[in-house]
Amino acid sequence: MKEKELIEKIEQWAEERNLIKGSSINKQTLKMLEEFGELCGGVAKGNLDIIKDSIGDCFVVLTIINAQCRNESTEVNAYQSHLLEPTGHFRASSMDESLLRTAAKIGNFANVSTYPDDWDVNSLSNYLFLISKMANLDFWGCVQHAYEQIKDRKGKMIDGVFVKEEDLNKE
Repeated sequence: MKEKELIEKIEQWAEERNLIKGSSINKQTLKMLEEFGELCGGVAKGNLDIIKDSIGDCFVVLTIINAQCRNESTEVNAYQSHLLEPTGHFRASSMDESLLRTAAKIGNFANVSTYPDDWDVNSLSNYLFLISKMANLDFWGCVQHAYEQIKDRKGKMIDGVFVKEEDLNKE
């Protein structure tokens, strides 16, 4: 599946579950932190399966945030997606540095006075791209893997957060 088509499918999945309009950038930023924590745990444990899964999951959430930013923007070019442009032009000397820089970018999303814009989205997608390269993983393969995991997922929106069906049954 081509990158643009994959992003469109993720956006469609999110739209069908009311994650774009029914959630908020703040709620999705919290979800991004959850997924990013799993990525950090995977790196700490040297577990490539978790790293692959988490990079893809982070990008899925970033896709939702990007769609939310487009909906809230008054900019002329608001409907352009900057997710397709991860070039890896950002540099870091180590995986730890890449993760710390990514954490700082995610932290910027939490600043209510300055919601993320297309530069923030592009920066974060670049850091995810860089982390995948440092882990010797194909970035779009990680995203495809994440989409395959979620595409048929059912669940329920609770307070602006999508809770997957199997987690609902644990309550």
